Amino acid sequence: MYLFAYGMQRWFLAGALLLTTSLYGLGEAGLPQAEPTGQSPVRTLNDSNLQSLEALQQALVSKEQEVAQVQQQLLAAQDEVNRQELSEQLRAVKDELDEQRLQFEKFAVEIDLSPFIDEEEKAFDWQEELGKLLKPIMAELESATAESRAIGELRGQINDVSEQKDLAGKAVANLQHLLAASPSPALEARLQDRLTHWQRIESEASNQYTALDLQLQNRIAQRQSLLDETTGYAKNFFRTRGMNLILAVGAFCLVFFGIRGVIHLSGRMKRKKSEKNFTTRLTALLLQMFSVIGGLAAMMLVFNMAGDWFMLGIIVIFLLGIGWASINTLPNHIETVKLMLNIGPVREGERLLFQGVPYRVDALSFSARLVNPLLDGGVQLLPVKALVGHHSRPPGEKEEWFPTRAGDWVELSDGRMGRIAYQNPSSVQLVELGGAQVVYPTDAFVALNPRNLSTNFRITTTFGIDYKHQAIATTEVPERMAAKLEQALPDVVGRDALKDVRVLFHCAGASSLDYEIHVDVDGKAAARVPVIRNAIQSILVDACNENRWEIPFTQITVHQAN
Repeated sequence: MYLFAYGMQRWFLAGALLLTTSLYGLGEAGLPQAEPTGQSPVRTLNDSNLQSLEALQQALVSKEQEVAQVQQQLLAAQDEVNRQELSEQLRAVKDELDEQRLQFEKFAVEIDLSPFIDEEEKAFDWQEELGKLLKPIMAELESATAESRAIGELRGQINDVSEQKDLAGKAVANLQHLLAASPSPALEARLQDRLTHWQRIESEASNQYTALDLQLQNRIAQRQSLLDETTGYAKNFFRTRGMNLILAVGAFCLVFFGIRGVIHLSGRMKRKKSEKNFTTRLTALLLQMFSVIGGLAAMMLVFNMAGDWFMLGIIVIFLLGIGWASINTLPNHIETVKLMLNIGPVREGERLLFQGVPYRVDALSFSARLVNPLLDGGVQLLPVKALVGHHSRPPGEKEEWFPTRAGDWVELSDGRMGRIAYQNPSSVQLVELGGAQVVYPTDAFVALNPRNLSTNFRITTTFGIDYKHQAIATTEVPERMAAKLEQALPDVVGRDALKDVRVLFHCAGASSLDYEIHVDVDGKAAARVPVIRNAIQSILVDACNENRWEIPFTQITVHQAN
């Protein structure tokens, strides 16, 4: 099945390439296309081939004549400076001629000439390569901001010329002031010469200032508003690159959704759901990654075929930025992948404590499915990265997934007692006796160690009698107390609900002989816990009255010193 999926993925990618090839064309007009076989077929000549060769031949003749002309000029040159310039010009023209000859050769023989050309190997310079990548982007930015930069340059020039004009005016005024003081003839002649010089500078600066100011005002008047400029740039962008962008997005969607569709169809074609193992998980992960990588590759291929280096550079820089940013989060990505492959600290089928609430991990893939069967809406779908840093363990054979169920009566460690109205992953509502409602966050409710009374419970209390009855304190008294409780408590809780009654001598206290009373009651009587506690004390007081046992009270004895 996965081989079938892989084959379908290659079919979708080939379709994307065919789409872009048909719209842009892989070869130049008139150029022969390579055959898929390993042989070199003989080209079929036509008029367009010969016309192309004729054009190249004429270009070669023209360039050879230009080389010969520069060589003659170099031989006839007498001045060393001219000879140096002509030598550089001749070198450049010969390089162009060699390039045109190579182009003619490639087109004429139509074979790969790289094995016959000895090219000097250059060391890889990442700065130079990055500069080549950024060049079309910077050119686009320069084109978009050309008008604004021109206005800014004019304003800078106007400021400089204005400063020069002001300084020249001050110089003229100072010189005129000196001439007005009747200097000597020699000094007057020199000052007059400098005055003429600075007047000329002032006049030139004034004229230049006027010209620049007029240029600035014309540009500002012709300049469009920011909205018009933005709209115009957007229109020009989509007019020149809109088709490239549409085709690139189409190629990405074709590959991305095509592979995802193949994965979905291959899963539905299986007759029965096979057990997930490491191989299937790894295959699914690789296919999902390939859908993204293949889509990006198809998009970049479209821009490459269209020669749109601006959009291609944007995508490459974007991918480099993502890769650089991912370096710091690489450990988290590794842990996420381990969770997807079910080889991490959290595994399917195990018990996980998430946000203070226990869950069963039902599924792990690109998302995690957590289930608590005892909570209303106890299903949570989370991105698998949310489980990074958590640990799971195999559940116990008889381990409960939550301490209570809806409708249970519970007693919390904060002293509250009530019935569970509802419980979900976010909150638990407790209805106290009398109808008051209290809502706890689920994790806070679990932290209060709820005591579930609906599964049978025991009420434990103490009672004391006076030391006068010490002789029968361990024999007759507990028997009669137990008998009285067994006789009277069924009227309070019901005969079927009363499970057991025990009265045990507890200790000899400071002022009384104390007993500990244990009453076991069925869970259906949980709502009457406060009534039962009060009834036990009342029944024991009646027993004391019937048997004339005194109930002590705290006494203070004061001893007077001699």
